[in-house]
Amino acid sequence: MKALKTLWIAAAAMLAGGFVWSSQPAVAQVNQLDADMNIIPDKTVKTDDGIRITVCLIGIPHTSNRIDSVDLVVNKAIYPATDIDGVDFKRYFQFEDEGVVTVEIDFPFKAKLPKNSTLKFHTVKGDITSPARQ
Repeated sequence: MKALKTLWIAAAAMLAGGFVWSSQPAVAQVNQLDADMNIIPDKTVKTDDGIRITVCLIGIPHTSNRIDSVDLVVNKAIYPATDIDGVDFKRYFQFEDEGVVTVEIDFPFKAKLPKNSTLKFHTVKGDITSPARQ
């Protein structure tokens, strides 16, 4: 009986002094409910010609989309992408079974990427804007 009482006291102490867990907002996801794909930035790497941003494109499996171009918007300046790996510009690609495509995009931007910078994907189905970094 004493062991059960000790167990109840320990459980009450853990609940009283416990931590509060709250979920983190998904600020990296695109905020457009009508977008055909979500764009989540992963990492940014400096290159000799500028920066390379790795993003995950998330769409419905077995559907297709096309990216015609991508612009990096920093404050009011616009930097068009110079290269893309993972898909090709102006060519259709398909989301496979997982619905995720990882893409690396090169931009001629040589400074540190501010948190308020955005990516503007020009697709055949319209423009999709997302954060450029987390």
